[in-house]
Amino acid sequence: MALQGSGAISFDNLRSEYSNSGSIALGEMYRGGSFVLNHSNNSSVPTSGTISMNNFYSQNNDAPSFSTTLTVGQVTGKIQEQGYGNVGFVQDRNPAFGSLSDNTIDILSGAFFRQCKFALGSVIYVEIDGGSTSWSSIVINGTSINRTAFTKSSDEFRLNGQSSPFPAVGQTCTVTINA
Repeated sequence: MALQGSGAISFDNLRSEYSNSGSIALGEMYRGGSFVLNHSNNSSVPTSGTISMNNFYSQNNDAPSFSTTLTVGQVTGKIQEQGYGNVGFVQDRNPAFGSLSDNTIDILSGAFFRQCKFALGSVIYVEIDGGSTSWSSIVINGTSINRTAFTKSSDEFRLNGQSSPFPAVGQTCTVTINA
């Protein structure tokens, strides 16, 4: 929950928002430090230099996220895939199965969410136009995966040796990308 936009901010307010249970000093409250996460919801908090309580107005330590509802589709044959995407591991094509309620990832400057699927029995495959790495994790139907667990190639992110996080074909699930 964001700190208030006006009035006095107390050290108790900072302790609560930034999960600092001990004594607190402004010098340990820089963005990107031990307590204040470095993301756009804390953009007024400096990373160094002069810092004051005023820098914390309307700031929020929760990372921005994008959520969409995915309706699970499927392709069968030589290649078997489930989720949302196009057939095979070809990038930059329009999705051929499944659907998303929203595929414009606002927290990644409007990047297009092109694919999110489970393929070939053990691969989770995500494609984001531009190959942005400005996200920390993806949650597919309650299964959370850190971006750094994926292997990146151009716009695609692959994670081998997984089981499918998707429900049955035709059902929906939530997909969330966290900054």
